[in-house]
Amino acid sequence: MLTSRERLTRLFNGQDIDRIPIWLLAPYHKVDYYADIYNLPCYKRVVEYIDKYCDTFDRRNFDLGFCYSYSPEIIREKKRYESDGNIIDEERVTYKDFSLSKIISRGRDGTKVKYFVEEIEQLEKILEMPYEPVEPDISQYWIEKAELGDRGLMMIDVGDPLTPLYHLMSAENFSLFSVTDYDKILNFLDEMYKRVYNLYKYLLDRDIGEVFFIVGAEFAGPPLVSPDKFNDMSSRYVKGICDLIRDYGKKSIVHYHGNLFKILEGMKKINPDGLHTVEAPPVGDCTILQAREVLGKDVVLIGNIQYDDLAHRGKEEIDEMVKQAINEGKSGRFILSVTAGPYEEYISEKMVENYIAFVEAGIKYGRLT
Repeated sequence: MLTSRERLTRLFNGQDIDRIPIWLLAPYHKVDYYADIYNLPCYKRVVEYIDKYCDTFDRRNFDLGFCYSYSPEIIREKKRYESDGNIIDEERVTYKDFSLSKIISRGRDGTKVKYFVEEIEQLEKILEMPYEPVEPDISQYWIEKAELGDRGLMMIDVGDPLTPLYHLMSAENFSLFSVTDYDKILNFLDEMYKRVYNLYKYLLDRDIGEVFFIVGAEFAGPPLVSPDKFNDMSSRYVKGICDLIRDYGKKSIVHYHGNLFKILEGMKKINPDGLHTVEAPPVGDCTILQAREVLGKDVVLIGNIQYDDLAHRGKEEIDEMVKQAINEGKSGRFILSVTAGPYEEYISEKMVENYIAFVEAGIKYGRLT
């Protein structure tokens, strides 16, 4: 039996392994976008299976400033208050006499969101703010790497140029501006690429990260954006990031939810070491075999059991889904995984049983030796 660290390393290096790795997306150390499963009673049995059978990418992120700038001249403030039966969360960014705010209201009036950027001119004003490179505190990394040990590999998640752009505005405006103000969108992405590239290099120069989980490409695909814009808005930037990571002997995984089929050639140009998650119909539009045909056997495909299926399907159905995924995945390098991580503070006993059925099926059908 290989350790998880050995299994994942050998997989990415194209060497023989004992079985297909199993990844539930759950990190070993607490991170803000997933539930703290090691301290929640409802996850106790799932954690036992993770520790015994699964392979871990211990994912973490850092404070990335505002649009990848650590300038002290940019003031960031957060506050929560109540108004007319609603709980208001406000985040404000100020530089001199220019300010932007994101306001989320929840309560009597439902949920309403006002985003930082509602007019394209505001995006241009952001580029006038001073830029100071992001240099996050990395001291905890070495402590947590030692604690992780042979359970898996250390994963870094700091995004790509599309990450800040998409989260500055509503999905509707993001899609609209990509049509009406495409040149300004690309100008903003060009600047974000310089900044995020500097951040990756800062981390790589200090040997931080073994695998990099790159989130953002999915925002430049259908239905939000026309597939013919994917190369301009995503692949040319993410390829540069993946090439840099490879130059340092590290590995990259591009994360992409949704409709993948029409941008597979763009993903091929990126040439990541891995791709998560390949979503088949009816949720997405691309099977593992279709992705394999374009991307080849050397790209590690990661997927593709839907999180909602774990919540609602029967154990026998989960077993069959895993069997099918592995049969397709064995056409090349493959990691059995779910499409989303454990983000809920409470899960039902049915979902616990389905997580266990998922892992057991992965062991049963995934043996390679």
